[in-house]
Amino acid sequence: MDSYILTLDKQFLYQVIIQLISTGILCFILYKLLYAPVTNFLQKRRERIENNINEANTKLAEADSLKAEYEIKLREIEKEKATILEEARNRAKENEVQIIEEAKKEAETIKNRAMLDIQREQEKIKEEVRLQIIEVSSLIASKFISEKISQVEQNKLVDQLIEDLEEIKCQN
Repeated sequence: MDSYILTLDKQFLYQVIIQLISTGILCFILYKLLYAPVTNFLQKRRERIENNINEANTKLAEADSLKAEYEIKLREIEKEKATILEEARNRAKENEVQIIEEAKKEAETIKNRAMLDIQREQEKIKEEVRLQIIEVSSLIASKFISEKISQVEQNKLVDQLIEDLEEIKCQN
């Protein structure tokens, strides 16, 4: 029985050794087949994630730079807009002053022409009245000369002359 136990024990020992060797070989095979590819996969994934993070940080920095640049340009545009508006207002005020001055000059010219026209008309009317007075006077003189008239008739003629003159003035 003793030998049976030793045999079993030897056999058991061999089996354990064979299982250990099999397990070692299996572990070595699994290490070569699975551990290295999985480690490589994880390493590549880690690198890819780090690259993505670095790229995102770079793009974020570029975006911040562009944003700052656009804000500066926007401020410059606002300043330029204010300058252009101010220049336009100044030009409009200058044009307004110029237009008002031209309108005043034109109004003065029109006024002067009207005054000249009025003076011409007055002189023309005076000349017409003078000519009519001469005509009436010559008519009266011819009547006086052609007939001898009495004092009453002379008064009538003077009154009639005054009425004629008044009519002439009213017509003009």
